[in-house]
Amino acid sequence: MSAQQQLRDNITNALERYFPDIPVYVNGEKPQAAYFQPAMISATFDRQREGRYLAVYHFGIRYEQGSLLRGEEMADELREALAVIEKEDVSVRSVRHAWEAGTAERGPLFTVDYMLYLQSDQSEAVKMGQMTGGEQLK
Repeated sequence: MSAQQQLRDNITNALERYFPDIPVYVNGEKPQAAYFQPAMISATFDRQREGRYLAVYHFGIRYEQGSLLRGEEMADELREALAVIEKEDVSVRSVRHAWEAGTAERGPLFTVDYMLYLQSDQSEAVKMGQMTGGEQLK
């Protein structure tokens, strides 16, 4: 399972634990009442050294079909719920939270960023060749 999928699953679990009365919609039939809709907005990967990357996953959680006032009140609750999540017995701390007001068409958006170090599988390293007399670079 990818780091992104593990984070999404853990965000969903945290939402269900902190807000048991509000369903989390991922796919299928949308709930008729207020619900959360988590989605990854973006991911960046900065190479640190060979095979190691710093990944920042930017997730958004929409609060749809609920009252705008309740959406505002949830900003602090969502920050608390998503500040630390578990990923394979390891705690992952969020590095940034933001809340944006909703519109007539869309509910409020709470965003959260998680920063992880990823290690890619190292295949046999390609060693630098040596030129001998008469060879030219192309």
